Amino acid sequence: MRNKLIILSFAIAFSFTTLAQDSGNNISPQGDISVYPNPAVEYIIVEFDNSLKNVTFELNSMIGNKMTIEPEELGYGKYRIPLKDFATGYYFLIVQDESARFKMAKKFLLKQK
Repeated sequence: MRNKLIILSFAIAFSFTTLAQDSGNNISPQGDISVYPNPAVEYIIVEFDNSLKNVTFELNSMIGNKMTIEPEELGYGKYRIPLKDFATGYYFLIVQDESARFKMAKKFLLKQK
């Protein structure tokens, strides 16, 4: 029962999209993040607008395990993240830019062949 509550709490926490904050402490969107294909098979593509400069990625499984990833830059604002070594399931990709005070989580499904 405790594990189910932990998983539910984690899922709820990452289900909400966190938007960037401006200097006036008002919440305002700074663009959107696209993650596709969904469901993914071997990789995902992440695209975002040009306002993000120092982007980092974090991948978490549905139960909260942090996964090691190696994003490959395809062009400015476009990355490919290989997923072929991970198990089938739902994952949360967290995209953040500390300098722009931006952080957003995207959920996607990974299906293995």
